[in-house]
Amino acid sequence: MKIKSLAHLITLSIPLAFSASIQADQNLTDLTQGDPFFYTSDQYIKADSPQRELLGIGRPNKTHSQIPHLPVYFGYMNTNSTYRFVNIVEQVFTMIGEGKHGLWRVQENGTVREYLKAGAKGLAPGADLTAKASQNIIAENYSSFLPNESWSGYKYPDQKLNEAGKLNFIDLPITHQKYKGKYTKHQPVDLPSWYCTMSGNDYPYAQQSINFAFAQKASNQVGPLGQRAGLDIKENYRNVLRINPMEDARTWVNVANKQGDKINVKWEAVDTQQTNAEYYLVERPFFNKPYLFVMAVYDNKDNNDQHYIRPYGAYYDAIKNQGYDLKTTVTTQPRFHLEKGGEAKAVGLPVYGVHHPNRAIYGGGGACPLKGGDWGRYPDTSGGSGWPTQYEEVTPLCDSVLLDIKFTTNLDGRDWNDPNKYLANAGVGTKEVTYKVQPGTYGEFTDPYNTERGVKNEQSEYVPKELTISFPTVNEPVSYETPPNLDLTGMMIPSESTSCRPIIEASLKKGITK
Repeated sequence: MKIKSLAHLITLSIPLAFSASIQADQNLTDLTQGDPFFYTSDQYIKADSPQRELLGIGRPNKTHSQIPHLPVYFGYMNTNSTYRFVNIVEQVFTMIGEGKHGLWRVQENGTVREYLKAGAKGLAPGADLTAKASQNIIAENYSSFLPNESWSGYKYPDQKLNEAGKLNFIDLPITHQKYKGKYTKHQPVDLPSWYCTMSGNDYPYAQQSINFAFAQKASNQVGPLGQRAGLDIKENYRNVLRINPMEDARTWVNVANKQGDKINVKWEAVDTQQTNAEYYLVERPFFNKPYLFVMAVYDNKDNNDQHYIRPYGAYYDAIKNQGYDLKTTVTTQPRFHLEKGGEAKAVGLPVYGVHHPNRAIYGGGGACPLKGGDWGRYPDTSGGSGWPTQYEEVTPLCDSVLLDIKFTTNLDGRDWNDPNKYLANAGVGTKEVTYKVQPGTYGEFTDPYNTERGVKNEQSEYVPKELTISFPTVNEPVSYETPPNLDLTGMMIPSESTSCRPIIEASLKKGITK
């Protein structure tokens, strides 16, 4: 049964992809049945039950100490037949997948690519994007994400103009008028991200979990490194969740047997005591479809190897005179400090990744793009390693860095080591809590070993029917934010080809207007 207070979350849920062919003698079923409070589904407090004083009437939605029950979600996502599992229990998010997952380096260039809406009036080539006459057209006819247009909302680099000769896309610096000054005081975007894909498009079997996680207080809280990597630019990164590696998870850097050796690989653990690091699970449109990516941002404490700003363009012009110390040359192979001591340059591989020995079997290429920028028509050799808002000269260094996919975060934004979190008086809301018990003298010894020797229990005492305990403080109980309703329109079920990214058929090139 569903009680009113749970109805919204329950109706949001869809069954997860558990097997329907479990043998009867195993007596196993999908316990959730699409219900994030499935663990109370077998309970119903009747009106004449004494428990109604604590739990109310109907299906309980709180504990005996009046602390609200919290939703539980399970989900999974995959690429290349490799699976990652996400769980949310007691407002703790975990994501566990494979060890030593390959990452690529990309770097935002301080811009947003805005695509022309279907049927909208666009700007002419060469139009002044800062002119007053252009502002209404930009505001009304261009967007960084067009969810109602699915794949067709994206335009390839060679589709710059539509059939009417108007611009299919424009690149705006984050300081452009359209963004109403919200990035005017933004730190320079001078750090790369090291990333890889965690899901296919729409990630249907993880949507409930991820939708809930992104609605909580801890989401979209971007740290200082993440800001310098541009992860807080909402037009590019729709949702961001900072995650923390579990105790035995590591970043690994390919030091090779000798510098420049791209054949004899060797990865060493990175020393994050000497290297600042932040990790994120992000949702970003890719080919105008939502995908999930893991991203790591690094910055050495004793050098600026990771830093870079291209000394050219509208974004550079907007920040060059603001007093920042900008590094305007790319460090081709940044150094990493090693746990075993010393440091080494990251050595990239010419292949797509060490876990992809035969992408060519389904037309997926298999080579490293070897440059940044728009993925475009990869595996065509013109393709880049990421998005059009990224520098071409910041090369991906494919699989020079590996990351253990073993992360967690507290969705309420508070650590469990807080001495005042989860205290039993949180649900009551007062420092003093009165406990009702059966009165009497408790603890009198009756064992002959004690009574014959005249030993008495010093802790024995009379306990009255009501006893008040005073707590040091009152904190709100751990609760949750209700997630938005999911729009399942057009959601795609993963195909047999579970490539990290779309494989673009040559036939799609037909009819392109350049």
